[in-house]
Amino acid sequence: MFVACAALLVSVIALIPAWSSAVSGESQAKTGEKEAERRGSLEVTAVSARFNDRLKGVERAADSEKEVDGLIGPQVDIAVRNRGSGSAIITKMIASVSVSENLTSCAGTGGDLDIAARYDIPIPTSRKPPFTVTTTDDVFFDVKSGENDRLSVTVGPEMGEAGMSPWVGVVTLQFHDADGTDLSIGPLALVSPGQDEHFHPVGMTWKIAPRYASCMDDNARRVQDIMEIPHITPSKEFAALHRALRPFR
Repeated sequence: MFVACAALLVSVIALIPAWSSAVSGESQAKTGEKEAERRGSLEVTAVSARFNDRLKGVERAADSEKEVDGLIGPQVDIAVRNRGSGSAIITKMIASVSVSENLTSCAGTGGDLDIAARYDIPIPTSRKPPFTVTTTDDVFFDVKSGENDRLSVTVGPEMGEAGMSPWVGVVTLQFHDADGTDLSIGPLALVSPGQDEHFHPVGMTWKIAPRYASCMDDNARRVQDIMEIPHITPSKEFAALHRALRPFR
């Protein structure tokens, strides 16, 4: 009898590691499932766009080139809140471009220097819209669960294609989350300052001194067409340009 009980006890003890391993495996599986369920959920709480006057870029002369800073160009500011139970991690930015062109310079003469800003998302003016531009630099923007944060992105003409007159663009930005979801912002109407001494922004207005009114009439129509795009969000400088061109419409 004693031998039988001892044998049974040994068998039970032998089963304990297997039972413990099974329980541990089940617990880990449940933990993994819970972690998988913890996903971020970003929502946009505010969007605005205006000039950033601290951009870096390049100054080119006939026989030289140097890095410069303090340049001016459009920047998009997005306020977001993460309503999900896990972190939201942005890993890629994409711009869907529906307009990208330089306005006409009626009487503009450029200076001896070509100055171009460097943007987070450079938009080519040589391509005919619609097209998309995807960031090639590494992107990592982490918003913890329940937190509010802000994301700023500069968007403007590609350095080698900036031109002398102001550039206008209409873009929709997409921010790709690591979990596979996308956050869409736009459409946004943006404008760059250009380098035209007769047609450029001054504070929150624009200097416009054309020699030929018919030329500026064309610019006024193009800007008006952009403002009529449904749900368009213009940058502060684009809205100011639209007001400044009112006499030419």
